[in-house]
Amino acid sequence: MRNKRVFCGLLVLVSVCLAAPVFAGGGGEKPVTIYVTRHGRTLFNTKDLAQGWADSPLTPEGIAVAEDLGRGLRDVKFDYVISSDLVRARQTARLVMAQNRVSKDYPVDDTEALREACYGQFEGDPNSAMVAAFVAEMGISIEEMMQDPYMWLKSADAAKQLDTMGMAEDAATIKARMQGKLREVAQEQAKKGGNVLLVAHGMSINIMLSDLDPGFTYTGTALANAAVCKIVYQDGKFTIESFNDISYIEAGKALR
Repeated sequence: MRNKRVFCGLLVLVSVCLAAPVFAGGGGEKPVTIYVTRHGRTLFNTKDLAQGWADSPLTPEGIAVAEDLGRGLRDVKFDYVISSDLVRARQTARLVMAQNRVSKDYPVDDTEALREACYGQFEGDPNSAMVAAFVAEMGISIEEMMQDPYMWLKSADAAKQLDTMGMAEDAATIKARMQGKLREVAQEQAKKGGNVLLVAHGMSINIMLSDLDPGFTYTGTALANAAVCKIVYQDGKFTIESFNDISYIEAGKALR
């Protein structure tokens, strides 16, 4: 009789477990804080040239701002560090981590998924020429373009339409790879929680954030070099806590 009661109890337990709903993002996940930052100033930035998949090294100013950011974040223990595979992003990530006191010189992963937008035939051209082509394609003025919070997405679409090389990416492609990698990193880190440093690029970060958090008022403001966008991932959702934050850079300058 006792064995029969035990067996019946096990059947009830199994039935309850099988009937229980499975929630995405559950399973004992822990919160993850992701410090997303743009790379430091580069040679092409200084010369005002279109720089997507084309690459150029950090200037002395770019190295300095990356080191300032590192000092401003020096007491944050990073449990994972990832960057775009472009030189300017990888260099920035290494400079930031070299200043860290609790996870100094943590190895940096890199991936094509976090690259800047590809501008195709416009790569290396003056930004002014590229923007002029974009606004002509959109049928608006530069002033109207600059006031549109979704100018980054519309610019990517214009680049795709105009590119004769077949390389430029539309906004949907950029958003899919950026958000896909962000979610992959967040879900993996959520198994134990902690902090992530993610170094990428101004336009692709803006496109990634454009609809990431429904509670965030997206403005499309251009990101400063080494500015931070702080994102918290928990229970399958992203919350943008800060955007284009240069306070870490300023704190780092004070510690020089």
